[in-house]
Amino acid sequence: MYYKIGEIKNKIISFNGFEFKVSAMKKHDGISIQIKDMNNVPLKSFHVIDLSELYIAVDAMHDVVNEWIEENTDEQDRLINLVMRW
Repeated sequence: MYYKIGEIKNKIISFNGFEFKVSAMKKHDGISIQIKDMNNVPLKSFHVIDLSELYIAVDAMHDVVNEWIEENTDEQDRLINLVMRW
């Protein structure tokens, strides 16, 4: 197999202009996914065993990230991110 059991892959993602850290680890019975803010504060973890569960987890991650943005930013932060996307 390509990834080894216990191997962790990390990536920084951008969602509506805000950055978050995502990590995925291969396990014997699926993968573990965790999303954190840029201060390494965990927002949510998921255990996924197939593609349909991955789609559910991705939808849940979007909800978690939207909630974080709502609670941790103000209107000016969101406006700056819109300008930076031009």
